Amino acid sequence: MKCNNCGAPLQLDQKFCPNCGSPNEQGLKHANDMENYNRKFNRTRSKVISNSKWFVKNITPIAVVMLSAIVLAAALIANNSMFGYRVTERDNKRYNKTHNDEIQVQLKELLDNEDYGTLYELYNSADRLIMTDDNKYGWSSFYTVVYDYLEIRKAICGVKEADDSSSSYSWDDNLNRAARAVVDLEDTMNRVLSYDTGKSKESISYIENVYNKAHLFIKAYCDFTDEDIAGLSDMNQTEVITLLTRRLYG
Repeated sequence: MKCNNCGAPLQLDQKFCPNCGSPNEQGLKHANDMENYNRKFNRTRSKVISNSKWFVKNITPIAVVMLSAIVLAAALIANNSMFGYRVTERDNKRYNKTHNDEIQVQLKELLDNEDYGTLYELYNSADRLIMTDDNKYGWSSFYTVVYDYLEIRKAICGVKEADDSSSSYSWDDNLNRAARAVVDLEDTMNRVLSYDTGKSKESISYIENVYNKAHLFIKAYCDFTDEDIAGLSDMNQTEVITLLTRRLYG
């Protein structure tokens, strides 16, 4: 940079020429520009700080109130759902107690008709159990075996449906589910026959019937042999999966 008057070299921060004493016009312009910039910067910063304080003072409490309202609404919904469940449970217990005789007749008819799906649904959703020998829990093992049997049916049918839809995830999921249900059924039967001293004597023949129906279903839908069925009680889940895969696709 040079002096406009004498041409001597100047620095931007020099206000006057050291040679002739003339004002450094470019330096003065730069100084004015920097002063204006600092003034605008400080004004903008003040606005930002002011807006931030306003936001903290006004918006944050609103946000807190809204969040609290959402949490309260969720809590009320959960509480109402739990209350509704408790009311339903209480009503079921009252109804089951006052109508036990007719309920037992209905359950016995379902049992004789081998309508195990409806039997289990009434047990699971309305706590309506078959009772003999004045023992409410004497048929608990029966319902466990029925659950395993129904799981086997649903899972194996799911495997077949997955074959048609070419869904590998659904196929794997249902195959694992079927194998787990088979292992659970065998474990349940072993416990029932060996350790369950509280089971109703009348339930034993029905338990064995459901167990046999499960084996017949597996033989019919998965091409299991009698030898395969006989060996299920000694297999783990991985071994059952291998056998199922071999019989279904071998």
